[in-house]
Amino acid sequence: MRKGMAWATVLLILPPWAMGQNPTQTLAAPPTRAAAPAPTEKITLEDAIRLALQHNHALEAMRTTILQSQALETTANLRPNPVLSWDAQFLPIFEPSKFTSDYIDSTAQFDLGVGYTFERGKKRQHRLQAAKDVTAQTRYQVNDSERQLTFNVAQQFIGALLAQSTLEFAEQDLQSFQNTVDISEARYKAGDMSEGDLLKIKLQLLQFQTDVSSARLAKIQAIAALRQLVGYESVPEQFDVAGDLEYQPVHAGLDELKAEALRSRPDLQAAQR
Repeated sequence: MRKGMAWATVLLILPPWAMGQNPTQTLAAPPTRAAAPAPTEKITLEDAIRLALQHNHALEAMRTTILQSQALETTANLRPNPVLSWDAQFLPIFEPSKFTSDYIDSTAQFDLGVGYTFERGKKRQHRLQAAKDVTAQTRYQVNDSERQLTFNVAQQFIGALLAQSTLEFAEQDLQSFQNTVDISEARYKAGDMSEGDLLKIKLQLLQFQTDVSSARLAKIQAIAALRQLVGYESVPEQFDVAGDLEYQPVHAGLDELKAEALRSRPDLQAAQR
């Protein structure tokens, strides 16, 4: 863009005969990059949320903590095993000549015992209940993570729709101004416009091209962020979003919103426990 502006400044200073070319060709359009391949798949908001709940790696890792807590419940409910113990004393290990049946009967000593721990005060039941409470809390945390992920996916999906709409408007503005440039060139050839005015109009075309490039980059970034939330393996590299940016009013009172928050927010349900 800097090179284009520099050439435009030079062209405004030098007369057409000094450059040896047609004045209408002084500002050549910058080379356009190859168009990106068309998206092979479009997903809706419902599809994005469903794929995120199924393939999000962070959520999958957090779900495994429920299984870990359930395994701890099994461990907490175990009864202690009986203990079998035995020992021997006064064995003539360093004097094998004394190792006779009479010595074993009269001098050697052997002890054998069985022990078992009886838990009192419902210790095992309380230990099991504590483990179940940890499992319930972990399940609430996973549910709350699902709720937050759903919100983030919906927010990012709407952001991608907004980026797509901004890109479409930028392309329409560029096409509209390109028509203005074409009309100005026709007027210049007909002698109805000066060369300086034509160059100024062409120079303004760079701003519209910049807006299109910025909007296209913003959409690519929004799509990449959405793909990170739904899982890279769940959607192809080239995909797009499908939906409308429509305002849907919500009619609810303060008490209704509070009751709905208590019903749908797992973090508040865990705090009430």
